[in-house]
Amino acid sequence: MKSFNAFAILGSVFALAGCVVDADSSTELGDDAEVDEQTAVAEQAETKGAVNAACAQSLTLRSSAGGQAVIGTMYTGPLNGVSKFYVHSTSGSWSYGYSYSLGQWGWAMTYYLTASYTETGTPGQLGYYYACYRSDGTAMGGGVG
Repeated sequence: MKSFNAFAILGSVFALAGCVVDADSSTELGDDAEVDEQTAVAEQAETKGAVNAACAQSLTLRSSAGGQAVIGTMYTGPLNGVSKFYVHSTSGSWSYGYSYSLGQWGWAMTYYLTASYTETGTPGQLGYYYACYRSDGTAMGGGVG
């Protein structure tokens, strides 16, 4: 299983590193990067009616789909854990839902949301590890070891 192998590899990296690890920090662009909206719609991994992970170092919550008004930014990383987002509905390449980290309802780019995530331990403390997997195979993970 592809996700299991990626997690096993990430787990090996954590065990060897013995420090804060962010497996994809140099290539993670966040939701302000240019994304082909047709591709994002075709590769949706989010699950409606469920809590999803914001699988990006930062993901902007907006007041409208594709809108300029920013409500706030959700962060995922070894110090603050996996930012969680409840997906109520989707419209094109945007999902409407509730950001648990911000305590607000708003719109986030669907491409960066996934129900395929795991975390163990307490964010920011020794033994915390997380991983999330987007539908296009992009994996993000890290931890404090």
